[in-house]
Amino acid sequence: MRLKESQLAEVRVPLIHRSDGQIWADALDITEVLQSGPARIDGPARVSTMRGEYKQIFFRVSASGEVNCKPANIQVSQEKTVQVIVEDVSYRSQH
Repeated sequence: MRLKESQLAEVRVPLIHRSDGQIWADALDITEVLQSGPARIDGPARVSTMRGEYKQIFFRVSASGEVNCKPANIQVSQEKTVQVIVEDVSYRSQH
């Protein structure tokens, strides 16, 4: 049985401040900085965040460590944080 574990990774990326007060970051920037540090995500996994009621998957890591990410707008909270969900998808690659 796997236990849910919460972790914190602090990364610095350029932010886009819109005139309506919303803050955004590019998925490529988040992925590059996250994957270059000690909190990098080992694969196979998929990484997402919630954007309203929708899950926004913004990058995947293969079993061999290859990262698949495209430019995407990621909404940042007013506290300048993004909560991400890392899902182990190793069970999918075994079938």
